[in-house]
This record gives sequence, C-alpha cells and structure tokens, in this order.
Amino acid sequence: MQKLLLLLMLVVLSSHAFSQSIKDLDFLIGTWNVEETIYPGTKKAYQEKGTRTCEYYLNGSFIKCESETVVQKNGKKRYYAYLINYDQSENCFHATNLANDFPLQGQFKWYLDKENEEIIAITPKNVIEDRFFRATISFANKNKLVWNGWASVFVEDKAWKHIFTDIATKVK
Repeated sequence: MQKLLLLLMLVVLSSHAFSQSIKDLDFLIGTWNVEETIYPGTKKAYQEKGTRTCEYYLNGSFIKCESETVVQKNGKKRYYAYLINYDQSENCFHATNLANDFPLQGQFKWYLDKENEEIIAITPKNVIEDRFFRATISFANKNKLVWNGWASVFVEDKAWKHIFTDIATKVK
C-alpha cells in the first residue's frame, strides 16, 4: 500500500513539474522598443515603430501587452493589445489581439516550445475575413524578441505569405 501511495504521489508531482503556467511567459514582462515591418520584401512594405509594455493582469492570471506604434510613412498612431492566459485543459496559451484600427479581434493559440525557445502561434479559425494566420516568437535572446507572421487564403492561394516581422528590444 505504501508503494502504491508513493507511486501515486510521484505521478502527481511529475505532472505538476511538466505543466505550464502563465509564469512560463515571464520573459514578456517589461517595456520594449518595437520595430515592425509589415509585408517585408514587397512593394507594400512599411514600418511601424513604438513601444510595448507587458505586465501581469487580473491578479496574475493574464499577461496584458499594450503597444503604441507610429506608421513611419504617414505618422499615423496605432494602438493594440494582447491579452494572454494559460488554458490547462488545452495545454496552450490563448492570446486575444485587439486593435484600435481593426474591427475584428484575433484569437490565437500559443504553444510554448521551451527547447527551441520559441512560441508557435496559430489561429484556430480564420482571423481576417478568409485568411489564416501563424507566427513564431523567438525568445532565445531574452532582451530581443523576434516575431514573424504568415498568412494564407487557402481557397485562393494555398501558400503562406510572410506578412510581418516584429523585433522588440527590451528597455526595462
């Protein structure tokens, strides 16, 4: 009986050791300078520069990242935010994106790959009209996050197109 109890305790402890939590995204916390290139390598390419501040939110159950950027070609200010939480039942993070200049909210699933020091983000459904989205966020350098995003319209083009690169450098 004691061996069975010990085995059960080891199983419970090991499952907690491998589970994730919002604290696994602690590297996001802080203030960042952001330089984002939209449609890189195309004739439509443009840059936005600004800041992003990420902090724990709602008693530490979420991370809220708020950004303010300026479109370099026309001086237009943009404001957008991410609300991120961990879903233990799906073993992923949910990130909801809100923007002042875009009527839809983006819903993303983030999968943390600690070994490769990156987050793999996908949309569980189409996010922009009929477009699908995926991204990677590299955190190999804790003071410089590199986000790359791709979109596809599967019915029409079936190919993933690189639509942005976001480089965030930690200020504090």
